[in-house]
Amino acid sequence: MKTNVGIFGVIGVFFLVVAFIYGFVTGFDELAGFPLLLLAAGLGFMLWFYLRATDKNAKEAMDGDNPEGDISDMTGNYGEFYPWSWWPLGLGFSLAFAVFGLAIDWWVVFIALIPVVFFISGWALEGNRKTYAH
Repeated sequence: MKTNVGIFGVIGVFFLVVAFIYGFVTGFDELAGFPLLLLAAGLGFMLWFYLRATDKNAKEAMDGDNPEGDISDMTGNYGEFYPWSWWPLGLGFSLAFAVFGLAIDWWVVFIALIPVVFFISGWALEGNRKTYAH
């Protein structure tokens, strides 16, 4: 975990420095590069803060921090996954339709949000129906 904290801290600082260099070179006139580089720096700092807070509150060292550890030390239950699910495929197509709608007009995006909400709710509630109900 400590390695990940350091990596995301360096990523945040890197993008922050690059953002201001890019801003000075372009005269802060471009409205795409500078704000997006600031957002990338913000994402790096956000992950750095979260991982640092999580590591600070951990009672013992994580399995990934043990240099003598094996991969088998990290075994366990990571959740329930449904490999037969068709919901992610439908969600992918409907999100592609929504992004394609950005190139056409806003009304296409609003139409595409209907199947997006349908597929997200179907995927979220998939484990609560029929044979696989809790």
